[in-house]
This record gives sequence, C-alpha cells and structure tokens, in this order.
Amino acid sequence: HASVGVHPWNLTKENAECHWEDLLKATEDKRVVAIGECGIDKLKGPSLDLQMALFKKEALLAESRSIPLVIHCVKAFNELILLKKEIKPLQPWIIHGFRGKLSLATDCIRHGFYLSIGAYFQEDALKAIPTDRLFIETDESDKPIEDIYQNIAQVREIELEELRECINKNAREVFFKS
Repeated sequence: HASVGVHPWNLTKENAECHWEDLLKATEDKRVVAIGECGIDKLKGPSLDLQMALFKKEALLAESRSIPLVIHCVKAFNELILLKKEIKPLQPWIIHGFRGKLSLATDCIRHGFYLSIGAYFQEDALKAIPTDRLFIETDESDKPIEDIYQNIAQVREIELEELRECINKNAREVFFKS
C-alpha cells in the first residue's frame, strides 16, 4: 500500500503543475490508500499562497477518491483548521509527526484530526490524545517502531499489546474501511 502527495518542501512555482499531474496519475494505482504527505510549512518551502493552493487541491482529491489525507504542518495550524472548516471533509485528516503541546493537541482533536506520534512528543499532549485518534510512526528518527510503541505505551500507562490493537484498529478503520 502507498500514500502519495506533494510535500511542501518539494514544491516550487515552476514545478507545481507537473507535481499535480504526477499526483493525479499516481492516485489511479489501487495500492494508494491515502493522499500525503502534503501540507503547509511556514518555515521551509515556497510561498504560503502556493502551498495553500496545492494543499487544497490535494485535500479535495482525497475527498474525491474517498481516502484519508496525511498532513505535514509546521507553524500553520490556524490555516489548516480554517481550511478544514471550509472544505468540511468526510475523509480523515491525519497530522503526521505531531510534536505540539497539550493545547494544540486538544484543539486539533476538537477539530476532528487524527494525530500521528513518533519518537519525539510532549507527554501531556500524548496522554490527551484519544486512543481512537492516535497513530504511531518512525519518520522522524531511526528508532525501531517497537521502541516507539514501548515508549508510548509506557507514557500512556497501558499495555503494549493494547496499544498495538488500538493502532491496528485505527489503521483498518481509516485506511482500509472498504
């Protein structure tokens, strides 16, 4: 299975249309279960306007294909939440590599996002994420996924097997719902 998208760091004014065409073609593959990693980054990448324009197209593409959206968001959560309110997606939106504080985590959850956590996180934010809104990833470190699972289970004070079951259930429901 695969997730395909245009990461904002790879976007330029000159290549935006080419990336979009490549993405449209890639999503025809039946192995594609999500659009992303795509998103908005105020610290790196092209202009915010260019990022927002392509991100909106990718979000609408995810809706049209009835698949979730995996989001890279850096210092642009207000814009992301406003765009989600505008689009009113039926498909899940997952914030990849979430490292935010408790207040941001609760705000994102309140707005219906899933949060994907890696090796680095704020403990109080992690504890506040409902189990049915949680994913776990290795993208930001070389740590084995098993180590990340063990650390998260310990912080959340749950059994490792219970955490595995919850994440597997979320993956089935979000990525393989048909």
